[in-house]
Amino acid sequence: MTTTATRAASLPQTSPDTARDVATAEYDALLLAVDAFDAADWARPTDCTEWRVRDMVAHLAGAAEEACRLPVMLRHMGGAVVGLARGRGEVVDLLCAAQIRDRAHMSDVDLAADLQRWAAGAPGGRRRQPRLMRRTVLPAFAGLGRGTRLAHLLDVIYVRDVWLHRVDLHRATGREMPLATGEGEVVAQVVRDLDLGWSGPAHVLELTGRGGGRWQVGEGTPVSTVTEDAVALMRLLSGRSDECGLTTTGDASVADRLRASRVVF
Repeated sequence: MTTTATRAASLPQTSPDTARDVATAEYDALLLAVDAFDAADWARPTDCTEWRVRDMVAHLAGAAEEACRLPVMLRHMGGAVVGLARGRGEVVDLLCAAQIRDRAHMSDVDLAADLQRWAAGAPGGRRRQPRLMRRTVLPAFAGLGRGTRLAHLLDVIYVRDVWLHRVDLHRATGREMPLATGEGEVVAQVVRDLDLGWSGPAHVLELTGRGGGRWQVGEGTPVSTVTEDAVALMRLLSGRSDECGLTTTGDASVADRLRASRVVF
């Protein structure tokens, strides 16, 4: 099967300036969604099974605060590393727990205001990180893969996290998920990471709906074309759940490889 599509692995990593702009749009869309919540929405369960809506918003507010306030980031990270050493859990889970714990005393209204406060500064705070620091290779306990640099966390993962949690909040509450201008960039970077770790047959991945696009994944001549809704595939790759049909033309084994694949969110 021959077809032409951009190789996802050849896409550049999101630049710091683009990341700032995409994150700004993502936070704006998040705030619109949270502003529409009623009292019952805050207590609804989410696809992150240990979190209700309130916990998820507290995590997002805490991550945004860390981008604005280095002492808070250092306090949370230090506690998480100590917790890891003492066998209390993984660093990312301990970080999230600290973010949520800091906001346990807030009312729902105050939590929404807290998110708004820190979301305004988070994109710029991450953008201002010095170039030398951005080149720092993250330790293995960060859980982002061997050789991952801080720039990937700042410019790709944090934005991806907000986007996927917006999907989670939409599914939990049934409220509208406002469209943000940079969703195509978010999805493209996930497919890029998928391709960078892909060892299966080459194929063309056609993603439909919001954030969709068309890329080649894998080295060589594509043996199949797989079509899927972009949001559904992102949820699959994140390990959330599998609602994917993965409509395949050509070698059907590619769909099985995709179902087993995971990308860090």
